[in-house]
Amino acid sequence: MRHDGIAAVVIAVVVAGATPCMARVDAARRGPWLGETPPGATPKLFAAGIVSTGMYERDTAWTPDGTELYWTVLAQVSQRGTIVETRMNSDGSWGEPFIPAIFRGSSNIEPFVTPDGRWLWFASNRPLPGESATGDWNLWRAPREGDHWGTPAALPAPINLDGDEYYPSVTRDGTVYFTAEREGGLGAEDIWRSHPTAPGWGPAENLGPDVNSAGPEFNALVQPDGAWIVFGSLRKGDAGGGDLYFSHATADGTWSPAEVLPPPLNSPTLDFCPALSPDGKYLFFSSRRESGGTAPASYDQLRAWLLGPGNGQSDIYWVEASVLSHALEKP
Repeated sequence: MRHDGIAAVVIAVVVAGATPCMARVDAARRGPWLGETPPGATPKLFAAGIVSTGMYERDTAWTPDGTELYWTVLAQVSQRGTIVETRMNSDGSWGEPFIPAIFRGSSNIEPFVTPDGRWLWFASNRPLPGESATGDWNLWRAPREGDHWGTPAALPAPINLDGDEYYPSVTRDGTVYFTAEREGGLGAEDIWRSHPTAPGWGPAENLGPDVNSAGPEFNALVQPDGAWIVFGSLRKGDAGGGDLYFSHATADGTWSPAEVLPPPLNSPTLDFCPALSPDGKYLFFSSRRESGGTAPASYDQLRAWLLGPGNGQSDIYWVEASVLSHALEKP
């Protein structure tokens, strides 16, 4: 779901004194995670000036070897999404962000790389085969072909139906979890799943009232073995604006009652779009929290704040996945 609220579009720049310039990847950025120092139990802004900028960033996805990172940059007014990529060079440095060929000329959001690295899933409103006009949002996937992704194809029914489908998350066994508002739901958008079958995928199942509610649920991350799920929801009891919730799979195939994750992971603003690092050590997520601090005392300070990360648009944060341990320990 594009649960983003309303905000002005801001062009991302890095401000040096009073003179802005476009963000560039510093040649000194080498090694895993764009050279960033890993976080602890407190969420930390990820790759300020490169990934987290003054633009609206969300939806991270890594390849299994950690050498390619994908994320969405969203224009809030038009809701046009662009998936961008940066990848590690052979010497351990990182290349400049670019738009992969398969994402040019259409609106695309919410990338997800399967645990085996063979497929890149995403949501797009690009025309379906045989059509010329953009339509509703559907799930697509592209196969890995050497060092790039091949031609995307729309997923068949019963995954894509009339209406919008968003935010794919695929487990090791091929089960697909996604967001949709459709018949049989509990109200607004819900989280659904479809198990793989010989010809494709079986009928989509609603995850039921332990996960879904009468309000909107969106942006579900499922642990690769299907052990737990983290998702966004806007419901009574959250910290404000929409929060991340957690539920674990039970022995009978159902889910434990969802619980809101505590601060500081959730904030008084919208927290959403969870993703897991390939090694399972870090939880990435999007947040519209502001950087705080004192009110700007000059125009240059105001411009530096508005054109940089932490301005309340949306940025990428990361935190140790161990913050979920309190929930994982529940029976």
